[in-house]
Amino acid sequence: MKKEKLLTFIIATIIAYWSVTFSAQPEETVIIHWNDFHTANIPYKPFYENPGGIFVGGYANLAGYIDSLKGEYSDAITLNAGDDYQGSPISSITKGMSQILILNKVMPTVFTLGNHEFDYGVDNLKNALNTAKFHVVSSNIYDSTKSDLLVDPYVIVYSGKVRIAVIGFILKDLKQSVLQGAVKGMGILDPLETVNKYIEEVNDKSDLIVVLSHNGFESDSLLALQLSGVDLIIGGHSHTILHQPVVVNNILICQAGSHGRFVGLLDAQVNIEKKKIESYEYKLIETELGKVRPSKPVAHVVDSLEATIEKEMNKTIGTLKTPWIRNSRGESNVGNWVTDVMRNSFDADIAFQNSGGIRKGLGAGPIKVRDIWEISPFDNTIMKVTVTGSQLKNLLQWRIKNPRDLLQVSGLSVVYNSRTKKLISTKVNGKPIKNKRKYTFVTNSYVVGHFRRFFGIRPEDVKIESTGIIGREPLIRAVKNQGIIESSLEDRLVDIAK
Repeated sequence: MKKEKLLTFIIATIIAYWSVTFSAQPEETVIIHWNDFHTANIPYKPFYENPGGIFVGGYANLAGYIDSLKGEYSDAITLNAGDDYQGSPISSITKGMSQILILNKVMPTVFTLGNHEFDYGVDNLKNALNTAKFHVVSSNIYDSTKSDLLVDPYVIVYSGKVRIAVIGFILKDLKQSVLQGAVKGMGILDPLETVNKYIEEVNDKSDLIVVLSHNGFESDSLLALQLSGVDLIIGGHSHTILHQPVVVNNILICQAGSHGRFVGLLDAQVNIEKKKIESYEYKLIETELGKVRPSKPVAHVVDSLEATIEKEMNKTIGTLKTPWIRNSRGESNVGNWVTDVMRNSFDADIAFQNSGGIRKGLGAGPIKVRDIWEISPFDNTIMKVTVTGSQLKNLLQWRIKNPRDLLQVSGLSVVYNSRTKKLISTKVNGKPIKNKRKYTFVTNSYVVGHFRRFFGIRPEDVKIESTGIIGREPLIRAVKNQGIIESSLEDRLVDIAK
């Protein structure tokens, strides 16, 4: 009898041991991701960090990479972290519908909204989303017109046996990132409170929690410090190239640059019982053209859309002798050219252009109509503002103390100290500013829509007039008139602290 009891005990122990051993075997989970595509639907040659001069991206090519990876990892899910809209002519002409049509062929498992999805207004976005065949999530955009969230806050999907909760959210400062009125009726909820709310809701019905964020790398890193229960943040908005995940508070943070140049691949081993990633391998894959077979269904949609505008957009209208190089932290030669055209076209004393509104650089060579559309893709109109000299000095001092989104300038020379936040000297067209004199400057409707943030004075305290002219129109006209263009730095913005 004792032997039987001993044998039963041994068998039970062995069964228990093997049950635990087998149940603890990790399950493979594969996530493919991209972000901030900005309608780069056609392959292009990157202007920066491209010594080999290769072509990358284009949606048919990117989709080919995704198809190739899914052929290797059949249970992979695909995540898009937003800002598919805005950046090329076809987006502006179709008001973003081009991207929905393409994404309906790419079929991301989950997509979260970025700020540029609102560039053509919330009503337009709602209509577009009604045709989307893929999951769209964002947990912190409240639609007051229906007293509910604009889209679902999260979705549960599977990669193999692993249940993955994907919670979407958008940056808290959405209203400061779009044209005034573009998000009419929308309220932006606090990201931390909202994400925590849905972490608690999905915890029991998921094995892995992924936050699909359009928030920027730095903000994602700060958010990660305050989160618990999240395994992974797939991010966008800041166009950050992360060749390997950054680990913050045991949360992996990934982001894949922008414009489809890269696609991220995370191959993780997940312990379902412990609900954690035990190990992983990660690759950031450059989407070099010619390495994989492009997706035919996606190519068909892209080609059909481009065929409607190709003839006009591919016209050569001038020649660039010196490359146009952007700079968001100081004066740029492309910024100088853009603002000179703005000032001269509207007979103003000064021109201001937010650096973030200049969307690409350009190498020396032919200038096509498409290039100007891609440098200035927004449908922002030119606004004319009249200020006194004393108001002008005050707004320039404000700019130095509040340098967010540096303004490129024309007709103005400014010497300042960024360390002490002091304006040292300034001149308008080579002459000192007179306090009582009136000066006119031109800028775009986005800047005017956020007038106090950019200039520190109330819009009602100045005279503002709309020209009704879209900003790229005078740029195209100027290229045609100038023919050959050379641009240089002219010490318009001099920071003596550097």
